[in-house]
Amino acid sequence: MNYLLVGLTFLVLAAVAAACAVLGTDRLMPGRRVLDALSSDGVDAAVGGELPLILSDHPRGEELQSIRFSTAFFGYHRDEVDGVLAKLMDENARLRSLLESDGASAETDHPGQISSERP
Repeated sequence: MNYLLVGLTFLVLAAVAAACAVLGTDRLMPGRRVLDALSSDGVDAAVGGELPLILSDHPRGEELQSIRFSTAFFGYHRDEVDGVLAKLMDENARLRSLLESDGASAETDHPGQISSERP
């Protein structure tokens, strides 16, 4: 009797495992259909799977708030962070030079008058 129950248990477990393998592939690997569609067009999928970080030449606040850096084993990718910092430094320098040129032109127009605008 015990051998019959053990055999029946293994048979049920094998049937459940087969059903999971056949019916549950979309739940176990949800990206399988996407990867199949990508590989069928002749273009290999990217290894990292994350989109590159691309900023405009003059980033605005909304764009800066939506930045998401891709991660590596030891944190963020340094080249992405360095690129964003370089763009922000360039934009900051450009805006400062515009501000200084506006301030200098205001002083030449009205010498001796203190401007109420803050730089």
